[in-house]
Amino acid sequence: MNKELEHFHRQKINIAVFSQTGMLYAIPMQNNDMNAELRMWLSVTRRLPAIRGAGRLSGIAECIYNRKPREDVTVKVRDFTMRLDPAETLGRELLFCPQICDRHELSYLRTHLRPGDTFVDCGANVGFYSLAAAKLVGSTGTVLAIEASPVNSARLAENVKLNDMTHVKVANVGLSDKSETLRLGLNTTGNSGGHSFINNSAEGISVQCKTLADVLLSEGVKGVHGMKMDIEGFEAKVLKEFFRGNANLWPKFLIIEVNPNFGTSAKEELLSLLTGNHYRLTRISELNYVAEM
Repeated sequence: MNKELEHFHRQKINIAVFSQTGMLYAIPMQNNDMNAELRMWLSVTRRLPAIRGAGRLSGIAECIYNRKPREDVTVKVRDFTMRLDPAETLGRELLFCPQICDRHELSYLRTHLRPGDTFVDCGANVGFYSLAAAKLVGSTGTVLAIEASPVNSARLAENVKLNDMTHVKVANVGLSDKSETLRLGLNTTGNSGGHSFINNSAEGISVQCKTLADVLLSEGVKGVHGMKMDIEGFEAKVLKEFFRGNANLWPKFLIIEVNPNFGTSAKEELLSLLTGNHYRLTRISELNYVAEM
C-alpha cells in the first residue's frame, strides 16, 4: 500500500450534527469531532467579510490552530457538508473561511448553471466545486468529478455521500492526451491539490490516465454546459487533444487555472489554445480565467 493510501486508511470517519446559527454561514456548535477551540475560531473567521486582509486574518487563526496535529472534521461549507483535514491547504481554507474561498468563481457558477445542466470538474480534489455545482444543477442535472489521486478521490466520494448527491459521478482517473500510465508526483507539504504529473517529487504513485473525451464518453456524457479545470500544469496537454475531437463535448464555459509557477511559455500556450478554439477569456481571480464560447 502506498504512503498516500496508508494516510487515508488511518483517518477516522465520523458524521457530525449541526445547528444553524451565526452570520453569513452556519457555525457548527454541536459537532462530536469539533473541539471547543475550533468552535471559538470558526465563530470569528466565518463571520469575516470578503474584504482586503480577511484572508490574512483567517490565516493567522489557521496557523495557531494547526500548531499541533488535528483530527479531520465534518462541517458545513456554504450550503453543503464536507469532511476536511485542517492541515491541508484547501481543507483549512474551507474550514475557516468558506465565504472567501474562490468567491468570484462560485458567484460565476451561480449565474451560469441551471437545473438540468451538466458540469465537469477536472481536478476535483475533495469536491468543493463539484458539490457547489451539484447544488445548482439539481437532481435533474449531472456533475462528473474527475480526480487522479486515489486518496483525494476517496474523500471526494465520501463528501458526495455525506450530501446524498446521487447525481454526482466520481471518476478516479488521470487526464492526459492519450491512454497511458503516468507517475503522479505527490506534494508532501500539506497541499494534496498540488499533486502533479510534472512534479518530480521524491514520492509518487502510478496512475492510469485517459483522454478527457474518453472519460466523458465512458461516463455517458453527451454534452457539457460548464467545466472547471485545475490539473497542475497538464491543462494544455489535455485540452490540445480534446479540441481535436467532438466539438459537441466542448463546454460552453470553462473555469481554468493558469498558474504562473509553470512558466510564462506554458501560460501563453494555454491561453492561445483557448482563444484559438473560439473562447473569449476573462481573468476572474489571481490564478483563474473564465473561457466562454
